[in-house]
Amino acid sequence: MASGWISKLGNKSSSSDEDNLLPEKGNDKFESSKKLGKSLIHSPDNGGEKSQKCKKHREIEDVPLNLAETNQIQKKMVIGNLLEEMKIKMQTFNMSPHNHEEFLLMTYDRAKEEDERDFIQWEQNLERGNPVTGRPRPWKQQFTEIVRQFVQGQIPLFKKNDAENNVMEHVSNVQQVVLEALLSFSNKNEVFEIFAKTYHACIFQQLEKIFETELDIKSLSFFLFWVTHTYKSEEFMGHIDIRDITLKASVLDPILEVNWIYKASEKFINAVQSQINVRLTRRLKMENVPWPQLPVDIKQIMLDSIEDGQLVSETIRGRIQNFCAVQLLGILESFLELIERSKDMPCSKGLEVILSCVSFRGLVTTIVDNNTEDMRKCLAELTEVETKICDQLLEKLLCNVKIHLRDNLKDGRRSSLNHMEEVSSLIKSYFSNITEMNRATRKILVDRAYYKIVQEYITVLIRSSLRCTSERRYQIPEKIIQDSKELQHIFSQQQSSVIWLNKAIQDVAEILKINDIEALKVEVAAFVRNYPGVRKEHISAILDIKGKISKGDRRCIFKQMDDICPNDNHGNKLFQGIKVSKWRWRKNDCCLLCCRV
Repeated sequence: MASGWISKLGNKSSSSDEDNLLPEKGNDKFESSKKLGKSLIHSPDNGGEKSQKCKKHREIEDVPLNLAETNQIQKKMVIGNLLEEMKIKMQTFNMSPHNHEEFLLMTYDRAKEEDERDFIQWEQNLERGNPVTGRPRPWKQQFTEIVRQFVQGQIPLFKKNDAENNVMEHVSNVQQVVLEALLSFSNKNEVFEIFAKTYHACIFQQLEKIFETELDIKSLSFFLFWVTHTYKSEEFMGHIDIRDITLKASVLDPILEVNWIYKASEKFINAVQSQINVRLTRRLKMENVPWPQLPVDIKQIMLDSIEDGQLVSETIRGRIQNFCAVQLLGILESFLELIERSKDMPCSKGLEVILSCVSFRGLVTTIVDNNTEDMRKCLAELTEVETKICDQLLEKLLCNVKIHLRDNLKDGRRSSLNHMEEVSSLIKSYFSNITEMNRATRKILVDRAYYKIVQEYITVLIRSSLRCTSERRYQIPEKIIQDSKELQHIFSQQQSSVIWLNKAIQDVAEILKINDIEALKVEVAAFVRNYPGVRKEHISAILDIKGKISKGDRRCIFKQMDDICPNDNHGNKLFQGIKVSKWRWRKNDCCLLCCRV
């Protein structure tokens, strides 16, 4: 700690120096004050004896009054000189002002005292109605301004270049300079707080200017990470030796930090979003690239951007991920439109599209939050793409299967099982001829084939002329059950996972087997509940096959359907694809119109 400050004149000034500058008895200024008082006494006046008495009284008061004014002037000269000396000497400071702590503290105390004295004098003049010219000169503010100019010169400037480590090097230099300056203070007094507060303000002013320039995403993310993770840590402002003071809100203004983080975060997120759009647009315009490579490239683009956000904070990562989810949904919608325009797609290309859908599903589960509307929309788009491609690839197989199913259901005799053997042979031949499928693609195509064939079987059944007459009441349901078992065996060999489809055919057979009307109502109610796509025309067609159902019983069954809440299960779309004519007349002179309630 230095013992004092060397002034410009080569003399030391200390806390008692100010008193030495006041006029003493015997010096020239004191004598001039006495002469001034005498001149007032002997000046001409026409006020008479009373005026002379007032002048004599004033003679006593004038000398100390002028002395007080002179003292104030001299004190202002002292603080003015101290601040001027401080400003000049600050230019010669190294980055650690600890060698001048005593002088800085003395100057600050004098500035604070003079501010308080001036303010009290100013308030008294206002109360007395004396003329005043503006507010007092803020000496403490001048002290802080000199500190600010010094601090601004100490903080290293950021020089943008192409070096990847330039940002890291810059923040490292800032930490070193500022931390060394703050740790050099032996006393954590008000002057220290002013320096800490000023460093804080100047750092964020510089960061504001840096972010006005064009920075790459890596630089933006590093600056944000430094402010949000390092700035108040033990590595910097939260250093163990100074954190009791520096982490106070009155010292490190939180508004500066919060405002900067908000603006910087928005700029960073906008930059990341722009980069995602540019990279996705460029990738989607590429031609002659295999379909399965598309989701791989998109996933890489999005995960890179999400990782950039992760380096800053979970909040920013979440916002970038939500943006990626929206972009992914848009890509899948365009993907579906592209597939709809691509008719007569070769089998190999179709299989590539299905494989790309498998990869897209993995990307959706990675990018999109579970149980959200975006998740449901993305999966729905992928399901629709898979369905369209699979239906195109299965079109020829389904046409041939349909022919054999019609022949199979022309009558209800067991002897016609050879048609189901033909169906089995067609299915085995189809999948054995497609060798370039991987396991995931094959599973999707097999499950779709099973779904469509079960749907076709029920369609052919309810449109057939089969009737459960007295002698065939049990033969037709047994044949339907036998056919369902045959289909289950066929697709179990193909390793299908949608075994529940087989139950739909068996449930239709159960309705045909029941004779008791109350039991029938219960069975129909369970059927409608398990398959929400079932409509009244479907039940009407099934009841036509059953036969001997009165119009009154039909009305009761249909009325019961209105009160049923279907389950939301996998069968909800099976019957939606089965069309039945609403105006189809039956031999019992009943149509759906007369059965409506």
